Amino acid sequence: MIDALQTATTGMTRASDRFGNVAQTIASAGAPVAETALQPAAQVDLSSAAAELVGSKSAFALNAAVARTADRMTGRLLDINA
Repeated sequence: MIDALQTATTGMTRASDRFGNVAQTIASAGAPVAETALQPAAQVDLSSAAAELVGSKSAFALNAAVARTADRMTGRLLDINA
């Protein structure tokens, strides 16, 4: 059960990182930073970025469901042993 929790936690962390990276890419598209300009918004593929946002959200939710299930199973095993 511990392996399932660790795997789910790692998956949630990675999904959260992916979500943050894509959100930052979308937010910074075309925004000037000091003297250097970032890539123009026309060069950012917003459809694939939106798909990545949805995918990372789903990955986080699925890993959270795995963590909840592993937690319930651990609780039931402890109840049986008690």
